[in-house]
Amino acid sequence: MKRVKEHGSAISGINITPIIDVTLVLLIIMLVAAPMLNLPNMDVHLPEAFTSEMKEQSFSVSLGSDLRIAIEDKIVTVENLPRLLDGLLKKRPNHVVIIRADKDVDYESVENLMEIIKRKTRAKRIAVATKQKKITAGEK
Repeated sequence: MKRVKEHGSAISGINITPIIDVTLVLLIIMLVAAPMLNLPNMDVHLPEAFTSEMKEQSFSVSLGSDLRIAIEDKIVTVENLPRLLDGLLKKRPNHVVIIRADKDVDYESVENLMEIIKRKTRAKRIAVATKQKKITAGEK
């Protein structure tokens, strides 16, 4: 019987190339699947936005930087606001109340105004008006 001589040395290292290949494939799969995981598993119908064409179906309540309040173009006190606004909403209940607050008014004052309207009037829909930012040529 012939003896087979072993040539070379024993394997002393680990070949990591297959491990890196598998890791990269798994990373790509996770990057592709991640955006799909953020969506809830339920059907959601988003509401339509109110645009300038619907001005006749809304009442505006303005809050100035000096914290004066106005309904449409009439300045009112905080005490009279619920009664006057509720009188308008009684005639047209499906109208939207749009709060127009000055940008220098703190959020707490806007929140307090929203709470007064929500709790003391029959307003079903309240929106906060913002000025649309114009995109300049350098932005995008």
